[in-house]
Amino acid sequence: MNRKFLTLYRFSLLQKLRAKSFLVSTALMLVVLVGLSNIERIIDWFSGDDPKIAVVSTLDTDILPVLKQVGIKTTVTQKEYTLKQARQVVDKGTYDAVAVLTDDPYRVTLISASPEQELQTQLSTALKQVRDQNIITNAKVDPNLLASLAAPVDVKQELTSTGGKSEDELFAASALVYVLLFLMYFTIAIYGGMIVTEIANEKSSRVMELLISAASPIQHMLAKITSIATVSLIQLSLLVGVGYYSAQSSSLFDQLSLDSLSAKTIIYLFVFFLLGYLLYATLLAALGSLVSRVEDAQQVTLPVIMLIVAAFTVSIFSLNAPTNQAVVVLSFVPFFTPMLMFLRVMLTEVPVWQVALSLILMGLSIALALFVGTKFYRGGVLFYGSNPLKQLRRILGGRR
Repeated sequence: MNRKFLTLYRFSLLQKLRAKSFLVSTALMLVVLVGLSNIERIIDWFSGDDPKIAVVSTLDTDILPVLKQVGIKTTVTQKEYTLKQARQVVDKGTYDAVAVLTDDPYRVTLISASPEQELQTQLSTALKQVRDQNIITNAKVDPNLLASLAAPVDVKQELTSTGGKSEDELFAASALVYVLLFLMYFTIAIYGGMIVTEIANEKSSRVMELLISAASPIQHMLAKITSIATVSLIQLSLLVGVGYYSAQSSSLFDQLSLDSLSAKTIIYLFVFFLLGYLLYATLLAALGSLVSRVEDAQQVTLPVIMLIVAAFTVSIFSLNAPTNQAVVVLSFVPFFTPMLMFLRVMLTEVPVWQVALSLILMGLSIALALFVGTKFYRGGVLFYGSNPLKQLRRILGGRR
């Protein structure tokens, strides 16, 4: 039995790893992942050189240091142009933009070839600072008094159920969990659907009859599930590894709190992913054996797909309330455990016994799904009818 299972497993695994669809999809996902993690650099590459800016100022205050304070990083040249001359130098391309600043009244006239929304905001902020400072000086108001009035009240929040994380750390961790949850949902849905598609293709081409003659339906089912699980783990490892390495050199590393991506997080990710995959894949394989064509697969697998979507949707809405009682209860429901318990472990302090209980319940559910699933698979894998519901009733009634 073991030798037949290993032979089927090895054959199925190598077939998938060598498939062009796997190689192309993996390469595309890695390219997209690297691109997203370096989006700031890519934008900078396409944004071109820094714009050439000239400033015409009638203010008594030196405006250039103020412009740097408000975030204008490019070199700004101070000129004495009229409005007509300013339009001419912009039309000729000597400068990309010319800003005319006046103090009677305080006004900014920005002349540019294309819209410069960010520059408009920066110039407005700079001129407002100059105006406010002049008003304070002329009114002889103590600047220290105004600074005291404008100073915000310090508020410190202590969170008791987040494992010592601050509010900022919790927000960053939530962003990371969102990415990992989406990755888990995506891989489970894609590879679970792959099992159904392969079974239907093998049945429609009559390859299934040859495979079943070489090994039992149970061996074939387990070999298919485990081989696709191995492929999914390989792809998931590549995505996590390349994504982590690529994001290290960008601001995304800090925004997603990737420095908190510890060995514990990786272990929990792969454990809950693998358990979720085994549960859903077993159900999908059992139901997929009832159809003979790929077009018919959706009608029998829709309930399982809806469960996956429901688990992902609930987990996303639970990001803002990981300690909610409903979230805690649902995290013990096997269909929701992979995503919700992973979310709770990442964002809150979860007792060890709760994690252990959820893993035990998942293990029992997978064992039950395998027991029931093999019954379905044995009865449906050689079924070539067009009515899967009829075959389902026969299996439930104990007839072949």
